[in-house]
Amino acid sequence: MTRAIAAAIVIAALVAGCSSGPKEAGPVPTGQKQKAHSSGTASGGATVASTSVPLCGEDNTDSRVDAQNGAAGTIMTTWRVTNTSAEPCRSFGYPGMDFHAASGWLDVQVERGGVDIVNEAPASVVVEPGDSLYFVSLWGDVDTDAGPCTQFDRIKVTLPDNFTPARVDSSGCVDPGLVEVGPVRSTQPS
Repeated sequence: MTRAIAAAIVIAALVAGCSSGPKEAGPVPTGQKQKAHSSGTASGGATVASTSVPLCGEDNTDSRVDAQNGAAGTIMTTWRVTNTSAEPCRSFGYPGMDFHAASGWLDVQVERGGVDIVNEAPASVVVEPGDSLYFVSLWGDVDTDAGPCTQFDRIKVTLPDNFTPARVDSSGCVDPGLVEVGPVRSTQPS
């Protein structure tokens, strides 16, 4: 009787498509539509919309550590991403991150949100030339039951809706299973 029930459960799982285990859900959709950028004023003072604002990405920004603090086994980093182009750029959502160790890139899966400092709702950000957007990341930097802390020498930062990361020289120790990131924002966190 028990074998029959177990066989029925296995068959039901196969029929339901659960045979290969859980799947990665993929990136969180941003739901953002391209916004029109005001590029001038028509006669009579009306604003004329001409081109859409491009995404902020590796080719039109400079990513760097703005501030970093550590306590109680956690490193908190504020990132500054400066628009280096002559046009505004836009962003919405959570950046991705990865860390380079002696064995190669760690393929870190960041947790979006988590503790209060990174648990804000995403908001659209338009960054004018020379201005910056910001985000905060947290990672564990001690050995835990999940495994040892891994030494790293570089970090990849991938802005939302992008596939090409910026590579930032940085070093330290990271628990690849304990990396949290907050959404991009237009102001420096206090």
